[in-house]
Amino acid sequence: MERYNKIHLWIGTTNKTEAEYQQYFELDYSTEGDFETPNYKLCPFCQDIGKQWYDQDFIGIIPRFENEISLDEILEHSSTDPAEWEKIKSICKDYNIEKANAILWYADGELAVPKPYKEDYNGLKYIGMFEGD
Repeated sequence: MERYNKIHLWIGTTNKTEAEYQQYFELDYSTEGDFETPNYKLCPFCQDIGKQWYDQDFIGIIPRFENEISLDEILEHSSTDPAEWEKIKSICKDYNIEKANAILWYADGELAVPKPYKEDYNGLKYIGMFEGD
């Protein structure tokens, strides 16, 4: 399906522990998906993308690396088309990102990440939406 061949990408360096980093993505299953329940707790990632939940089947939450690695190395862990990598690296350069220790992707071409983009998404920058591989 074309919708899921569009990949949103976040890249950067976070100094959080792996547990702290992963907490950003924790969905609330205690209300059995009833978003109207006053007890329903939006996860920070959901808040940042303007959604009540996200589909875990379409997200790539790559465990953060202990040390920064090159953009070429970290892009190997994305689902973006390698033909897009030069464009991605150019955007990273605009953000002064030369190396990173974390990457996150979400496959959903219908998702519109709210603008203006946040300065920080769990320590990462929103790079944009690209073709999937």
